Amino acid sequence: MRRRRLIAAALFSAAMAAVLAVIVYTEHANAAATINVWMLTHDVAAGSAYTTPDVQLVQIKATDGDFSYEKRGPNEVSARYAHAMTAHDILRSDDLVLDSMLGEVALTVQNPPPLNPGDHVDIYAALTTNEQALVGHDVIVETVSGGSLTVLVRAQDEAAWVAVASSNVALHAARTVPGSQVQREPMSADSAIRLLCGPACAQASTPRGGTP
Repeated sequence: MRRRRLIAAALFSAAMAAVLAVIVYTEHANAAATINVWMLTHDVAAGSAYTTPDVQLVQIKATDGDFSYEKRGPNEVSARYAHAMTAHDILRSDDLVLDSMLGEVALTVQNPPPLNPGDHVDIYAALTTNEQALVGHDVIVETVSGGSLTVLVRAQDEAAWVAVASSNVALHAARTVPGSQVQREPMSADSAIRLLCGPACAQASTPRGGTP
């Protein structure tokens, strides 16, 4: 009986030692683990192109899966920044938008506020003297020259935006207030075309619709 107890105690001690060894190894491995991430070298504006001078590859103490980070460098993907970022920010997966998902559209707006590339704006169309329709919310400005803007829109809505821009309806722009809730949802691409451009532009309607 005593011998059995000694054997059981020895086995228990060996098992505990093995568990402790695994814990120590895991903690040491996690402490030494590093991942490669892309870090910004300077401030960037929303809508600007993701280019080599913008970033540098650095190692940080973390493990794959700790957070969502962008693994592709500028030479591996053609993309733009989804929002403004500052120097030393680490690029995450949702900080970039693929160029294939965006379209560029030229708009002329009346009496715009002071704007710069990278600003976010809401676009309104004047239906009557006292009524305006919200046709685009949180749209990124790519270029600006007085009332002439180039904006970035979803690729599937590009044709609808071109039709709206070609209409005779006056367009206005207002800065998007970060975190604010719009009082009304922007019109769908199809609705905007029918209302602003009329039957002549019906063929420009996108099959899927969506917010311009």
